[in-house]
Amino acid sequence: MISIQKGEDLLSISLNNILSYRKNDDEFIELVRNWNKKIVIELEDFYPVEVIFQGTEIKFKTKDLDQKVDLKVFMNLNTLLNLAYGRLNPVNAVLTRNLKIKGILKILTLMKFIKIFLTSMKMVAKDSAINYYEKNKATR
Repeated sequence: MISIQKGEDLLSISLNNILSYRKNDDEFIELVRNWNKKIVIELEDFYPVEVIFQGTEIKFKTKDLDQKVDLKVFMNLNTLLNLAYGRLNPVNAVLTRNLKIKGILKILTLMKFIKIFLTSMKMVAKDSAINYYEKNKATR
């Protein structure tokens, strides 16, 4: 089982919800377990959040971010939503500079991040809010 830190601010709460959606899925557990990477996600007009994958834990930091991280991802909220709803694919987002990635040459890290984060976002977006809360009454 994967342990995901409870968020304390808007972005880490959102990231917690996205990542928690699959936390009991065997494929997700295998992707995350012992990945041991640090990813910074920054939304334009917000602040950066460091997502720390360590062992079977996922943690968030918004202050005192590490200078040396494995990947930095920068986009605006519209790009995030367009990726989640499948209106934009990651390659086109990068080519049009709507999605900026520092460490893009770390292909294996980037691919795993996409499998973890983008796939989870798409799954949450496909599941309507009404049905999500009906199916997961413990989240109310």
